[in-house]
Amino acid sequence: MSDVPQPPPQPATEPNFAPYTGPSLETVKSIVASQFQVKDAFLDPYGIPTILVSAEPTREKFRNVVEQLRTQNLLGAIRATGDTLTIKVFQRPQIKPSRRTINLALFIATVVSVTVAGYLLWTGAFGGPLYQQLNQIISPGANAYVEAGAFAAGLMAIIGLHEFGHKAATRHHHLDATLPYFIPGPPPIGTFGALIALKGPPANRDQLFDLGLSGPVVGFVVTIVVTMLAMFFGPPLTQTKADQLNAWSAACNCPGGFPASPLLLVLLGNLQAYINPNVLLEPQLVNAAQVGALLTFLNIVPAWQLDGGHISRAVFGPDGHRIATYVGLGILLLAGFWPFALLVIVMMGFSGRGVRGVEPLDDVSPVSNSRKILYLLGVAMLVLTFAYLPIQL
Repeated sequence: MSDVPQPPPQPATEPNFAPYTGPSLETVKSIVASQFQVKDAFLDPYGIPTILVSAEPTREKFRNVVEQLRTQNLLGAIRATGDTLTIKVFQRPQIKPSRRTINLALFIATVVSVTVAGYLLWTGAFGGPLYQQLNQIISPGANAYVEAGAFAAGLMAIIGLHEFGHKAATRHHHLDATLPYFIPGPPPIGTFGALIALKGPPANRDQLFDLGLSGPVVGFVVTIVVTMLAMFFGPPLTQTKADQLNAWSAACNCPGGFPASPLLLVLLGNLQAYINPNVLLEPQLVNAAQVGALLTFLNIVPAWQLDGGHISRAVFGPDGHRIATYVGLGILLLAGFWPFALLVIVMMGFSGRGVRGVEPLDDVSPVSNSRKILYLLGVAMLVLTFAYLPIQL
């Protein structure tokens, strides 16, 4: 033991983790000492092996420690205090295997609910007579079931590939995670999205960043693809349709362009005149792209444990993440999505962690410089998918 004093005894409280019954303190110390200069090693008041080491670059060294601890069914976390780094070692929790039948059942239920939503959208159940009239102008006599399927295919592609973007990131970093859990919902959208659950914390801020950014990037790209498909699979534009659309637009007096629609879709829509000028946008694919852009926006908002919150936590650390969360909630309120902002606040309260985000095992190593630059991509996606929803309180 070195001359570094041990911390004073703490009042006895009920620990929120299983009692440590793993390898001895000396075994754990030897694993850490293979990578770091150990100052002291002791068991904390809860019996958790605690190793104090000299401050130095940690990313690769701690990753090696984590891999060695994994062979002992252990998990380590490192934090910085002045010129000393503290490594605590825990037993790896026992994770029950996922029941894939639940994933499959939720996927099927979501396909059904999204298809029903697409059918009701096409028949004007949620847009009223004007919306139904618009559909009849664009695609007179179109099969409502085919149009419902187009909406479902476009939206499920955006949501599903968003989640598999997350899944690809977990596989790249050798993290255990569940398959996507799709969440069915009521019309007019038919779903609340989907999620995957990590079975363990990310090793460092780089992994946390990749986990947060991967899904929105894939969903963003697929939203662009769905919009482009709408340009090529839409009905032909005739002079009669053009006249009818102009008359409909004058009668509707509906808000158009940005910010009523996401800037991304406005920009892509303007390309229609150059890419395929004699064809109208396929309305149900556009509807799917609208919802996809909305879901990307809600996910990339830099708040709490949303995807945008993960990348903000990785780049700015805990203090910056707290500020980013308040900014993110402000963006949601500004955009008119106050019910979603309220939901995030409620979930923060029930989590017992407040605004705190996901903490990586290595919270000392900063995120890589390349990922700091990629953070601008997240900001760009937030701007391009922003839409103003004037909901009255």
